[in-house]
Amino acid sequence: MVNKKKEQVDRVILKLPKSVAEYFRQTFSHGKRSDFVAQCILEHQHNQEIANMEKELKKVSKKRQ
Repeated sequence: MVNKKKEQVDRVILKLPKSVAEYFRQTFSHGKRSDFVAQCILEHQHNQEIANMEKELKKVSKKRQ
């Protein structure tokens, strides 16, 4: 699982085009789908946090000049 600690699981419904859903089912086994989606979401969250920090640093550096 993505987190080391046991965290409560919450079900989410994803609406995907049929061809994408079929590929998703074929590519990832039943237990691995949720792990893959969770990993992608956490990676996206991390990237957004980095982008926000960079944005704030640019604002600060412009004020210092």
